[in-house]
Amino acid sequence: MYTQRFNEGMIHMPLLKKGFVRSLLWSLPFVIIALYQGLFENTNTAHTMLIYTGVAFFLGLTSVIYEVRQWSFKKQIFIHWSIMHMTILPLLWFGSTTPVVSLHDAVRLYLNFSVSGLILFTISYFIIRMRRQIKTS
Repeated sequence: MYTQRFNEGMIHMPLLKKGFVRSLLWSLPFVIIALYQGLFENTNTAHTMLIYTGVAFFLGLTSVIYEVRQWSFKKQIFIHWSIMHMTILPLLWFGSTTPVVSLHDAVRLYLNFSVSGLILFTISYFIIRMRRQIKTS
């Protein structure tokens, strides 16, 4: 029963491995910058780079969601949107890179997060669409 469910809709291990490798590669530059800044005792910049490391890690890990062929595009979008709200948004809220001391600050951060996500999604969507058209022609 588990094998049947696994084959029908869950992410396969190679895809998970691919996401993990992407997340490590995307995070590496921020880790290097954080270590470099920490070496020179620039702790604020090092802290910010560690937050960016987390963001890059989760973006890389979730980038494979759009490669799960069994899922509809709407399902892929919803799962990606949900994971971003459970991972990256808390990093931004609690990471202290942007001070959130009032409800107004929290709403402003959420709106910036949503608009940025929408812009990145739109750009990614058109890039993926162009790549698919090139592959089919």
